[in-house]
Parts: sequence; structure tokens; C-alpha cells
Amino acid sequence: MLSKRLNLRNITVLILIISFFGPRLIAQIKIPDDFCITSNELKLFNLINNYRKEYNLPEVSLSKNLCFVAKLHVNDLQTNRPDVGNCNLHSWSDQGIWTECCYGSESLNNTCMTSKPAELTTYNGKGYELAFWESLEAVPEIVLDSWLSSIVSKEMILNQGAWKNYNWKSLGIGIYKGYAVAWFGVEGDPDKSVNVCKAKEPKALLERILPTNEQEKTSTKAGQEVRYYLIISSVKDKNQAKKEVETLKAKGFKNPSVVASETNYRISLGNYSTREQALEAKNKLGERYKAAWILKQ
Repeated sequence: MLSKRLNLRNITVLILIISFFGPRLIAQIKIPDDFCITSNELKLFNLINNYRKEYNLPEVSLSKNLCFVAKLHVNDLQTNRPDVGNCNLHSWSDQGIWTECCYGSESLNNTCMTSKPAELTTYNGKGYELAFWESLEAVPEIVLDSWLSSIVSKEMILNQGAWKNYNWKSLGIGIYKGYAVAWFGVEGDPDKSVNVCKAKEPKALLERILPTNEQEKTSTKAGQEVRYYLIISSVKDKNQAKKEVETLKAKGFKNPSVVASETNYRISLGNYSTREQALEAKNKLGERYKAAWILKQ
């Protein structure tokens, strides 16, 4: 039944093999005192361990630090959509206090990605990530079934093939909307005190650890207003970017623009004074622009 459901859904399954090393580039985030994982996240954790038990493999311990990184990542993926264009699910946006990176066939910024756990938590071991997305809410059974349909990810879970010499000691799970990730670690995590949310999960993780709109206003220098841009694509050529903006104007968009960065030119459908306004505008877009994401600048 699960395989039939998979055929009916738009599912992207990616695997990233990443090892964490090197100096910490960003100050670590203090994990909130009320940090907890949802019942679905716990369910996926148990499903993975139960599957391992079928092959007489030991249980992998739940890691608070890796859960924190996992939950940050799925929140970032859902809210800021760094997985557009050539950037896949293992990318991180420029909307957090982490190092931004685009990971894809044309941009393998390993330095950015390999630093994430050491950058954000006190976990010092190596890590390996499985990532999942579908257009509906992620369901633990669907997520695991999808990973097991890939020989590489299945061997990773079962320590087979290229993974036969690995001994997983830590596992972190994050699920948010249609996104799900699992982070495996070969080193143990001293902090195994992971609480399960009693009811609804506390206020969205990103909203609690990143500045609020009021904090942003007070921290912004005079004359430098924070704007939120609704980005739909990026190109390397400035003239091409301008042509795309003109095309959008012809289609009726009132305020499209080009947002330049050091490496490319992003195409914006509009810009807003608050993230809430940008999210509201994003939610009104049709299927054609469902990959739109929000850039704060």
C-alpha cells in the first residue's frame, strides 16, 4: 500500500553524506529549555530503529543536538525554501545565523554544510543526513518507505555496503510540513534528554531563536529598512534578469525587481516590510510559483 501511495505523490528523496569538522564559524545556539520533538518525529525515530532490529542491529540513541539541527533544517527548508534551482534539500538559506550554502549538481559547498552541527551545537562527531520532501504533510511510514526504496539510503540505515564499517551512536529527527530529515552520527551525544511535546509543539523553532520583527527594527541602523523579497528564480546574467522582470510586469505583477548578490541576480515578485506580509503574498501565488521563497535584506 505504501508503494502505491508513493506513486501518487510528488516525492523528492535525496541523500547527503556529510562529515563535520573544522573550526566553528558561527556562535552556537542555546537550545531552548522547552525544546521537544513531536510524536511523529519520535515515531520516525522508532520506525528506523525497529527496522534495524529486524537485521539484528543495535538501537541508535536519540540525540538532542542532532534533533535540534534537524528541526532547524526542516524549518528553514519550509520557511525560506533554499532548495530551488540548482540547490537541493541539503541547502541552507541566508535567513538564519548559520552559514548559507547551496548544495547541488553545480554548487557543492561542502565547507558550509559540513560545519552545521559544530556550528550550531556542541555535537563534535561526524554526521550523515537523509532528506525527504513531498507536497503533502510528511508521514513517518511514508518517509521511511521512501528511504528504503533507495539502495544507498537503505544501506546507510542498515550499515551495509559502503556503510558496513560505521557504527551509528546518535540519531536526530526533524519533520515539518512536507519535509523530513534524519541525521546519523558515529559519536555519542552526552545529552540524550530529549523531551516529547505533550500537546502541540511550542511556537515554531525559527521564530523563537531568530530575531522578531521588533528586534529586527531596533537592531537595524537608521535609514536601513529591512525588506522581505519574494524570490522565484536566480540567473547569472544581469540583462536576462531585467528581461524576466519586464515579462513579469507584462503579466500584471506590480512590483517585480532584480535583487543582486555577489554571485547572481535574483528575480523578485515583490517586496514587503514584514515577513508576515511576504508569507501572505506567497500563499496567494498559484502552482506556477510554488517554489517561491523569502529573502530578507
